Amino acid sequence: MKRKEMSKTMILSLVGGLLLASPMAVDGRVWKDKKGHEVEADYVGYEKTAQGLMVKLKSGEGAIKLPFAQLSPADQAYVKKQAAAQAPVLSGTPSQKIDQMIMIKLKAANAEIRTRGAALSQEKGLSKLERKKKAEELVYEEKMTIPNKRMSDQQFVRRVYLDIAGRIPTYNEAVDFLEGGGENKRAKLIDELLDSEANVMHMFNWYSDLLRIRDGVVMGAGGQLKVIGYADWVKDSIRENKPFDKMVQEMLTATGTLWDNPATGYLITDNGMPLCNLSNTFTVFLGTEITCAQCHDHPFEEVYQMDFYKMASFFGETNTRGGGGGMMAMGKGKDLRAERNRLNKLLEDGGKLRKDAKTDNQLNNILGTYAYNVSDGGGNKVKLPHDYKYDDADPSSSVIPAAYFGEKVDVKKYETPRKAFAEWMTSKENPRFTVNLVNRLWKRAFGLAQIEPVDNIPGDLGGQAQNKELLTFLQLTMQDLDFDVKGFMRILYNTNAYQREACHVSPTLTQIDRGEYHFAEPILRRMTAEQLWDSLVALTTSNPESMQRRGLEDYQTVMNTDLSTLKTADDVLNYKKRFYAVGAIKGMSGEMGSKEAMAASKVGGVQMVRASELQLPQRPGSFLRMFGQSNKQLIENNTTLGSTPQVMALLNGKITNQVLTNAKAHLVNEVVNNTRGKGGKTEKIFMSILGRFPTSAEKSAASSGMRVSKDKDKPMSKEAKEVAKMGNVIWALLNTREFLFIQ
Repeated sequence: MKRKEMSKTMILSLVGGLLLASPMAVDGRVWKDKKGHEVEADYVGYEKTAQGLMVKLKSGEGAIKLPFAQLSPADQAYVKKQAAAQAPVLSGTPSQKIDQMIMIKLKAANAEIRTRGAALSQEKGLSKLERKKKAEELVYEEKMTIPNKRMSDQQFVRRVYLDIAGRIPTYNEAVDFLEGGGENKRAKLIDELLDSEANVMHMFNWYSDLLRIRDGVVMGAGGQLKVIGYADWVKDSIRENKPFDKMVQEMLTATGTLWDNPATGYLITDNGMPLCNLSNTFTVFLGTEITCAQCHDHPFEEVYQMDFYKMASFFGETNTRGGGGGMMAMGKGKDLRAERNRLNKLLEDGGKLRKDAKTDNQLNNILGTYAYNVSDGGGNKVKLPHDYKYDDADPSSSVIPAAYFGEKVDVKKYETPRKAFAEWMTSKENPRFTVNLVNRLWKRAFGLAQIEPVDNIPGDLGGQAQNKELLTFLQLTMQDLDFDVKGFMRILYNTNAYQREACHVSPTLTQIDRGEYHFAEPILRRMTAEQLWDSLVALTTSNPESMQRRGLEDYQTVMNTDLSTLKTADDVLNYKKRFYAVGAIKGMSGEMGSKEAMAASKVGGVQMVRASELQLPQRPGSFLRMFGQSNKQLIENNTTLGSTPQVMALLNGKITNQVLTNAKAHLVNEVVNNTRGKGGKTEKIFMSILGRFPTSAEKSAASSGMRVSKDKDKPMSKEAKEVAKMGNVIWALLNTREFLFIQ
């Protein structure tokens, strides 16, 4: 089969902008490239693409695009002058510039809709019903071009805690902000939350969905690989605000074991599946779904099957299981098979094995994890498929690493091919890397990305980005920040657009596909499973972030044990015990043992610890999974869709009926003791759950709900009656849409 022909745009890009040999009879400017070729065409504009800055022209033959870098100096100067004349004059901080760009787009969209409305009355051939439907659609679209009012402080404190801290504010946190003064109190709270441990936990939830971080790390490893080191490394990277490009480079180039170099967790996650790992890498870090090209030329993007295997070849020398068929331990040349047999014999001689067992399966699984070791060497193992059907290479032949867009990568300059790939991918010259990042982060703040879906960013952004000029500005801003994620989010949260009331009119799929939603404000969103759970933790514990699941140092210690020092059956059992103790939940300062910590965070028999510190993912049927937690097997496999089981869990479940209304729950204790702040019990309950005080009607309804019927057969103490009364109101508020949604 012959290779399909490239499009005109792709050819022009790849051959350096080769123009038509003779001028065309069009009333426009004569354009020249650096080789002297000419074409006569009208200037339309410019755009950034994966191939670099492209100049858009219109000739008698139709639309064409030329690489800016290949134009003559005079033509480059002309484009710069035109761009400067067309660009809006922006001033102020990056946050203010974003607001100005949004308002420019909204005003233009509003004017265009009004023009269409005026033309509708003159449009012929429409039935009365068709005209009415079109008019209603225009009214619907126009609503989205009119910004909502600025949020109240009560709305702001709840939203910003949910978006940055990942949970609702506690009663004290909400009151502190509302009673505080100063013009910049919102900006100060944003800074405080971005620097908090709560933000680390919330961001980790995002990363764990994106990178598929899960207990056991790989599927089919018996769950014995410890994710704790990898998780700790990600949290530390967030904590220290490591630049995103550096973080990605470390994951792609890491070598060694999971405990000595936790960044290897990214590659080990797809152990034995290098082609899948490449597809996942493009999806996560470049916003490009190229899985189709693993089997055939991509049907919608100009990505060929050959391109896929050239990219995969950057990792052709990389192994995720190393040494002696997986039986050589710790890179020290020791025969792990012999050690395994010796340790099992110690257990057998000491009478510590199960009846009729010759080996300890738990011990064998632990020792099996020593085989996971990321290294390079042994030649490029990537070859074309045996059924490769295109005429540019033979089936099963080797391929040389090469990038399918952007600058040519000189692999010889780097220690390993994957280091060359990491630098190419994270380079500021690779627009996809930055665009993908800002697109995903924008969605975190506004609920909808500039380009949807986030894993299908096209090479040409025209017509798909909701606000192309804004997306370009965000891209350049992130690059100016040197991939400082925290600094970028600070800019977004300080915009007027973010601090407006949520848009309650949902954009249609057609609007999203056409890029016609321009972000007057964030869209109305439902809490994620983690936000909901962590908000419940904030209502039941005095310090939601006090308990952490840690253990990297413990993991390193136990896995670097010299196995030859284990001389008795008790030594082996103690080794196993230390291994399984890794990753226990502890207090922030580490002074509490795991049993005490677990007991202290239990309310109503349920472990109320933040989602980031629990098993990843939770078991099927658990509260978190029921409300949409990802199974961590697919990229961002979480959901915020509602379901009947969710309704039943909130109405009749243990969390709302036994945990949150428990006498030991922090909210109940705080309200009963009435130790702080103005107002009575009802005010405190409303402020704690909804982040606002009740209206007069709500207060009256709550008072009615606090009545507890007498039961002669089950007499109640005064304290129990108070708890039951408050439990009625707490239960009612937790079942409202206002609690479940981020306004």
